[in-house]
Amino acid sequence: PAPAPAPVAPLEPTNVHKNLTLFHTTSRTAGLAILSSAFRPGSRGWCGGAIYFATDPEATRTKAIGLDSHQGFMINVTVDVGKVLEADKSCFYKGKQMNCERMVEMGYDSIAFDPGDGVEYIVCSADRVLEMHHINYTYTEYD
Repeated sequence: PAPAPAPVAPLEPTNVHKNLTLFHTTSRTAGLAILSSAFRPGSRGWCGGAIYFATDPEATRTKAIGLDSHQGFMINVTVDVGKVLEADKSCFYKGKQMNCERMVEMGYDSIAFDPGDGVEYIVCSADRVLEMHHINYTYTEYD
């Protein structure tokens, strides 16, 4: 008789490692709390409650604008984004709105999407943040 097929393992975060230097802006109070402990997923956003990062400090100007967002304190982070799900500009993938639960069920570690003002990365666990520190940053002034 033929051997039984191997059992299929449940989808869990991958063993893929891909470290990126990213940026997060928030209030000074929240920033100091993050640096003294860890990031915590927010309660809402394009891709639901998660931790959102921009690819450069200037991009945080147009990204940190939600009801729970703040500005004034820039955190430079190294994030292991792992296996990245590339979503559309509204954080949809194959017709479904992406969020942390769906991302993990599909075997991904993070989401990348561009809502029209540059790519941002979303992770759902502070464990993916490898390093973080405050940087002084002043947004570019436009005439």
